[in-house]
Amino acid sequence: MLEALAAKLGFVRLHAIKKPRQFAHSVGKRLDEHRELVEQIGSSTDLFAKTPWHINHMAPQDDYLMRLFFMVHGCWPDDHADRKKVFLTGEHVRARPAILGACGLPEYQACHH
Repeated sequence: MLEALAAKLGFVRLHAIKKPRQFAHSVGKRLDEHRELVEQIGSSTDLFAKTPWHINHMAPQDDYLMRLFFMVHGCWPDDHADRKKVFLTGEHVRARPAILGACGLPEYQACHH
């Protein structure tokens, strides 16, 4: 009953958010593989040079995966320079490729400026 009332008020149990986000592979793994793909496209092809608008597609995808990572783990993947966070999340995520530019999420920018 309490859960139904909370849901009507817009509250959601944390496990209801976290568990579905970890389907198949963890969100950290998906973000890391996305970044690996961006690096490989950049180093092995001229796709980004010939069609630079693809960078504008890949950057928001990275932002979206970063937001999901934050929802699941309560920290940003790029904050993993702190070994303690890697230990707590169990996730290793490579650095955001420079070609994507800075993360455009307002909530990320608010705590990283």
